Amino acid sequence: MSQSIEVIVCDGILCADFNEGRLIIDTGSPVSLGPDITVKILGNAVQLVSSFGSYTWASIQQALTFEAVGLIGVDAFSDSILGFDVGNKTLAKIDAEITGNDEAFVMGSPVIECQVGEEKLKCLLDTGAGLSYLRDAQVALSGQSLGMRRDFHPILGQFDVETVACSVIAGQHLITEVFGIATESLMPLMESAQIDGILGTSFFQKGVIEIDFSNEVVGATFDKF
Repeated sequence: MSQSIEVIVCDGILCADFNEGRLIIDTGSPVSLGPDITVKILGNAVQLVSSFGSYTWASIQQALTFEAVGLIGVDAFSDSILGFDVGNKTLAKIDAEITGNDEAFVMGSPVIECQVGEEKLKCLLDTGAGLSYLRDAQVALSGQSLGMRRDFHPILGQFDVETVACSVIAGQHLITEVFGIATESLMPLMESAQIDGILGTSFFQKGVIEIDFSNEVVGATFDKF
């Protein structure tokens, strides 16, 4: 690994501190949002834009529960291979090829196939989501109910969600992940992306996730099950 930065988790969302201030690192966002500035991250220069479709940085910033000056999306990493070692507060650029899951990405955002209960699911890897999510409440029946929980998403703000702990098979690994059952506001985002689930920052905290954004490959090893 040639270049690396220190990352922190703020209210479940992956962030890093730069000269410009604190920035969200959001693998679920196709674009980088913020004021009209250029940010350098791991050797790449990315231009922030004020809006993407109906989503504006101003509205996202207002909804945040912490201070941030912008959001780095996957457009900053389109030709990069990165290693997310969130448990050790490190995001690094990888010089060598990686092996792993080669599920097609969604608008540049990484996707893996995993199994929850008896169902094989297409899940988006999203460091802009603190909690993982299931689109189909029936899939959650394989897990243990944990009751309601307050969550936050940069686009949706704060909301309450029903949660469940499920066993997940990702590659050759069996782990336990806490999922929220998709709310009415989150459901359209998941349906438009044609994904069955979201694996948030809590998933990244269980091990090392390697992502080749150019060749659409995801590799993972876990030390917390």
